[in-house]
Amino acid sequence: MTEVATATLSTPPPPRTRNLALLAFIVLSLSVSMATTQEETPEIGSPLYWALVIGAALLPLLDVGAIYRTLFGRGLLLLGFALTAGSWHLLTGDLRVVLQLGLMVWVAAWLSSDNARLCVRDLLGVYLASVVVGVALWLLTDLNQWGLVPGTTAEHYGVWRVSYFSNIAMSAMLSLAVTMVLTRTMASARAHSLVLGLALYFLVFSFVRTALIALLLYVALRWWFARQDHPSPRSLFWTALLVGIGINLMIATTNVVLEHLQEFPVISRLFLRGETGLTPEEIREQAYRPWLWMQHLILFETSPFLMGLGVFEFSEVQPEALLVGTTPAGNEALLTRLLATYGLPALLFVLYLISRLRESARQCDLWACACFPPIILLVMQWGNFFHPTDAIGAIFFLMIVHGSKAFADDASALPASEGPVTDLDEAAAHPQPLGNEVDGAAQAKESEAGAQARTLAPGRNAAIHPVPGQS
Repeated sequence: MTEVATATLSTPPPPRTRNLALLAFIVLSLSVSMATTQEETPEIGSPLYWALVIGAALLPLLDVGAIYRTLFGRGLLLLGFALTAGSWHLLTGDLRVVLQLGLMVWVAAWLSSDNARLCVRDLLGVYLASVVVGVALWLLTDLNQWGLVPGTTAEHYGVWRVSYFSNIAMSAMLSLAVTMVLTRTMASARAHSLVLGLALYFLVFSFVRTALIALLLYVALRWWFARQDHPSPRSLFWTALLVGIGINLMIATTNVVLEHLQEFPVISRLFLRGETGLTPEEIREQAYRPWLWMQHLILFETSPFLMGLGVFEFSEVQPEALLVGTTPAGNEALLTRLLATYGLPALLFVLYLISRLRESARQCDLWACACFPPIILLVMQWGNFFHPTDAIGAIFFLMIVHGSKAFADDASALPASEGPVTDLDEAAAHPQPLGNEVDGAAQAKESEAGAQARTLAPGRNAAIHPVPGQS
């Protein structure tokens, strides 16, 4: 019996494993994205659409226990958002918007759970595989109209721009995400220098303005935080938050500023697609997002009881038309779109993002605080990437909600796989010294009695996993 007790207490912890469901989600989303062209998105009801939606709905079920704990823990604001906005629109009979809200909160809670982590090598493997597939599609199909080398793209697209995705924004955003992940530490950047160089190549030569501005903002904040000697959590929090707000306020006034700076080649390339001599109205048309933010806020202010309009076609409700007479999608700015759709409860989602920044600052996670403003910029400029079925948005969301802990250089540093905690696991996690003075027979008897008591009394996992195999 003494040998049994000794074996029980010396059993190693359960193996730490990859989150295969999250990897499958990322691979599925990127695969569908690569199968569509620059101007296309999966149509509602199409096979590609249902593949994305069903994947986003079912894959998190493998971590349902962790999602439950998240919603009643750090994700309580997400739960409040779902209940308040969902109840209102359910009463108004807008079932479609309730389902959309449910999927959004469901995936957000999954990504916020303790199990939602990525091994850096897995992420790099997915990225390199996407590059290989992208090159093959470029060679064998007509899906991708962009070049792979500067100077090979059609002139009307921008001859110096490159992309291995058929949608150049996806190529830029995924490359930006990989660049940010690999520069968490100097050791990580050195260990994966070739992949980092490849990501920077597709990022810089995409000439996607928002991605380049986000990169510059990220580099500036990484430098600023690194040069400070032990920055306080308060300083980290307020710097990241105010920069995130300030960069978007600056963009809101771009037409006034750029009118006087557009003759500088760098400014023209970064902000005006290389054009010069534009009028303030033409600059406003190019900027587009400030105009869109205002349209969303007007829709929010005119919605019943400030509770949002629910599902709507933006082209049918937009208060004013663009000067160019185009029909915008209206989903490029996530936070203002949420206000227009769900009203005041959407502020709970904003508060949740801020609460995660506060936690990163409390832990002095300099990398996470440097990532926050660029990601908020992306949220307000390319909000369609933060759809609950989108892998690129999911990677950025992991940076906000978990910070540096979202990514591990080795799979052994990932969280343990989900499941009930057994007596062996508890003993391994909290080993106790046996001591030579303890009688072996008495200890075995005590262990047996304890096992009986745990069998008769419900364990702490009973409240979390009421149904066997639920997680």
